[in-house]
Amino acid sequence: MISIITPSTRPELLPIIEKCLKRQDHGDFEWILTMPKKFIKKIDVTPTLLLEDPPKLPGDFWSLCKGWNQAYAHAKGDLVINIQDGIWFPPDTLSRLWFHYQNQPRILVSTIGHQYDGIDEMGVPTNKVWHDPRARTDIAFQEVAPSEMEMVMCSIPRAALLECGGIDEEYDTCNGAQEKEMCWRLNKLDWDFYIDHTIEYKAIQHPRLSDDWDKIYKEKTTPIFVRHMTELDKGTRKLNVESISKYVV
Repeated sequence: MISIITPSTRPELLPIIEKCLKRQDHGDFEWILTMPKKFIKKIDVTPTLLLEDPPKLPGDFWSLCKGWNQAYAHAKGDLVINIQDGIWFPPDTLSRLWFHYQNQPRILVSTIGHQYDGIDEMGVPTNKVWHDPRARTDIAFQEVAPSEMEMVMCSIPRAALLECGGIDEEYDTCNGAQEKEMCWRLNKLDWDFYIDHTIEYKAIQHPRLSDDWDKIYKEKTTPIFVRHMTELDKGTRKLNVESISKYVV
């Protein structure tokens, strides 16, 4: 079984995911949605499991890291697929990611996506505003470095998440880089990383969650990430952050 994980703060962008999931040719999946309490009453979809995003703690800038880990802890599938809110994806997406997992169970697979002003329910976009720089036409399936992984739509074996302990929740004190750091820990644990250039999603462009997003990233996120990478190189960083275990019921 596949567990679809969608942490969200934008309930208006969720219906397009539900419509895509209903069209999938791989039907053995669950959809776990996690979001802050104030947004739950606004959703117009029916996930398999709806979780309230853990509240912010003193010093937190956002709490999506906790939301991810909580969802990972509840996931029952052998393969977990992160799907960001507001994206359209082809009907064979789950079956193709499942195929990769069946053939190479120790890999993470990222996909290619572009951003548009809008997308209708059949996936027809309007006005491309961003092109994925990783996209290639000369190769279909490519092994890459952890730094090239993008988690907007990415498959992760559940065994990998349990081995690394999930997302480091120190990143809730800032913004971004949490998935990239997790991939580097998984790299040290001998997991491999691929991009399937033939799976292309379409994403609805959305603004930053706050006006000071880039400022906070530069001042707080970057130093944390640099410190963690330095500790990984020295062999002093713990590879299992034990985050998921806090949410196991």
